[in-house]
Amino acid sequence: MANVNGNNFTIVFAIISCVTASVLLSGANEGLKDLQESNVKTDKQRSVLLAAGLATATTAPEEISGWFTSENGAPAITPIVIDEATGKVATDVDVEKFSKKPEKFEGKSMVYECSKPGMESIILPIVGQGLWGPLKGYIALGNDGNSVLGLCFYNHKETPGLGAEITEGWYMDQFAKESGKKILLKDGDYSKESFIGISSLKGVKVVDKPASEQPYLIDGISGATITSDGVTEVLTETIFEKYSAYLKNRKS
Repeated sequence: MANVNGNNFTIVFAIISCVTASVLLSGANEGLKDLQESNVKTDKQRSVLLAAGLATATTAPEEISGWFTSENGAPAITPIVIDEATGKVATDVDVEKFSKKPEKFEGKSMVYECSKPGMESIILPIVGQGLWGPLKGYIALGNDGNSVLGLCFYNHKETPGLGAEITEGWYMDQFAKESGKKILLKDGDYSKESFIGISSLKGVKVVDKPASEQPYLIDGISGATITSDGVTEVLTETIFEKYSAYLKNRKS
């Protein structure tokens, strides 16, 4: 009979336990892989719809999926990989491959076009820099390529009560269609001079600014200057650099 109190027994038992646990965990992870990937895909699609005002945080997964799939004809929302420099569709890049490893395709971006009658829009991925890490989200524009329909940040590491306010209702409501925000000084003009974007204010409110300036401004977050500056940069400089050619190409 083995000496259950001896060192050898303890070591062997520990090894067997670790190996068994590893096998079980590996099996569970592999078995849940498809479900995990499905959940990630659904969350991403939900964020796209949230930005465009086409879904809420409680919209059912099957309803979300329905926007991106169709049994009869084209889906309501279509993902398209574009070349940022030319603004044209990158026909040499597969959408599915890009979705899984976007970092492998330098100079390319995936945009979403909604073609549902009465709800036509363009949803653009945005990535800015916050205090503690990247700010990832989507901004939706009307079919005119100028009017802002909404914005949604779905991934960030900002401080609760400060920078994390970018996901709160009062902040996102500033980008709602009713707010009348725009990114261009002149419709259809995607030159650097016209592509003004949206900037965060410091120490003053949007309502205190002239009416002509208000479409291009939002209230910043008190005590979160770096986060507000990150939002400003991505909605002015970055969005121009990545998408101005695409937006111009759509209108021509």
